[in-house]
Amino acid sequence: MNPITRHLRRCADEPFRLFFPLGLLASAIGVFLWPAIFRGWIDYYPLEAHARWMVLGFGGSLVVGFLGTAGPRLLGTRPFFLWEFLVHLALALAMMTCLWLNRIATADLLVGLWMLGVLASLLGRFLFARRDVPPPGLPFAVLGLGGAAAAGFVFGAGMSTSASVHHFLRLLYFQGFLWLPILGVAPYLLPRFFGKPSPHSFDESLTIPAGWMRRFLESLAAAVLVLVSFVLEAWGYARAGHILRAVAVTVHLASSVPGLVSWSKVNGLGLALRWVVPCAAGGWLLAAWFQPLRIGMLHLMFIGGAGLLMFAAATRVILGHNERHDRLASPLRWWHALWFLILLTAATRLTSDFVPTVRISHFTYAAVLWVGFAVFWSGYLVRELRRPVYQDGVIKSRCPRKRKSAKLPHQPLPGEDDHGA
Repeated sequence: MNPITRHLRRCADEPFRLFFPLGLLASAIGVFLWPAIFRGWIDYYPLEAHARWMVLGFGGSLVVGFLGTAGPRLLGTRPFFLWEFLVHLALALAMMTCLWLNRIATADLLVGLWMLGVLASLLGRFLFARRDVPPPGLPFAVLGLGGAAAAGFVFGAGMSTSASVHHFLRLLYFQGFLWLPILGVAPYLLPRFFGKPSPHSFDESLTIPAGWMRRFLESLAAAVLVLVSFVLEAWGYARAGHILRAVAVTVHLASSVPGLVSWSKVNGLGLALRWVVPCAAGGWLLAAWFQPLRIGMLHLMFIGGAGLLMFAAATRVILGHNERHDRLASPLRWWHALWFLILLTAATRLTSDFVPTVRISHFTYAAVLWVGFAVFWSGYLVRELRRPVYQDGVIKSRCPRKRKSAKLPHQPLPGEDDHGA
């Protein structure tokens, strides 16, 4: 097997290895559309393209990379076939090419095909090859893909719909696609960041284990409330819809992810995750209060909520699948700088709508901050993969204060026995 085929085979087994970098590239293009229009480098207003680059290019690549890697394992089946992986990759690249050319309708059709293909890969394994019951929330990740596929086909084909239906489909496309998978997968994945057992983790079984149905119904209630909030917003009750969405997501994540809402000590990665719920709920509540400025307000939810969570999940996936679980247990102090940078990015974009005189410059600053955050994250992640094995309590530092505070095993002095007598 030649090196290229071997690498592609490895990517088919673990699709995040190619989809995560692709998502970062998509996000860089998406944010720099704003400086490009302000400097006259492009001749179209990039609002629609920007939204798709960020949600479907960046978010879609991370969602597909995660589900394509974890989904088959959670079902107890084989990974993607090489041809499956190449089809999903080709559709993603074709969609991004159309966005680059500002062919929005064609890009939407390709999104529909891409999401439908990923759904077929996962559902086919569930129906015909599974050897385990998936976590209770996984069906709602599939629901997010299905909603995006349906909306993509409707928008791409130019189907005529009422204004309310069109608005509902946009909410499915740009918010449901991100938050339905998050609500489904977070209770299974996120407790590990805090050293807690997951309430959605069950022993391998072909039949539904005890306790599974209760967790499924809790996730179903959260998903239904999010969909109801979309209906309320689309049919003229925008404030009520935003408030309901904030409450549903907050209650579900706070109640189903042990350690997420807590004052207990965690490393930098865990602390970053504790900003997700305040940012998501804050973005929706600000949008409810400042309706004319809701697009800017929602950036707090997109960047500080969904974006921060996806970067944190990607960190765990990359380190875990490269056999560096020891680094996940380390302090990861650099993540304090990362969550600060991403919150600063969200704040910079949000405040631009309150001060029109700095709107253009703040759009540019937010774009630069986002790319800086992505580069910083990528660079430090590579460093983590190359660092020596982390041993708790062993601090290698030239700082006397750190050496003094390190909880190192007692070393007997000459003449002492093992009991220090």
